[in-house]
Amino acid sequence: MERKRYDLNFKKMVVAKGREVGNMTAVARQHELDPKMVLRWAKELSRMDLEQLDGSALKQSAFIPTASDYAALEKEHEKLKKLYAEQALEREILRDLLKKTNPNLRIK
Repeated sequence: MERKRYDLNFKKMVVAKGREVGNMTAVARQHELDPKMVLRWAKELSRMDLEQLDGSALKQSAFIPTASDYAALEKEHEKLKKLYAEQALEREILRDLLKKTNPNLRIK
């Protein structure tokens, strides 16, 4: 069974007719559609701005990082590097300790 794709104008028309009549499932049956699909269309269209669905709405400006954002990222990066170095040193100390207590143990 092949999946059908419906035009945005058709979706708007079906949802508008359903709101006008007050019964989405009856309108869905008239157009031989699944009622759940028409209800989903109605939710999506009510949630989103219709202009945004048409693509005519202005695009939102992208996030532009500032100098303070870069400084915060660099600070966090340095903190993470120090934490990683501490953990690496701790692993080496534990390996050396294991080698001393169990000389027959092979550790890579």
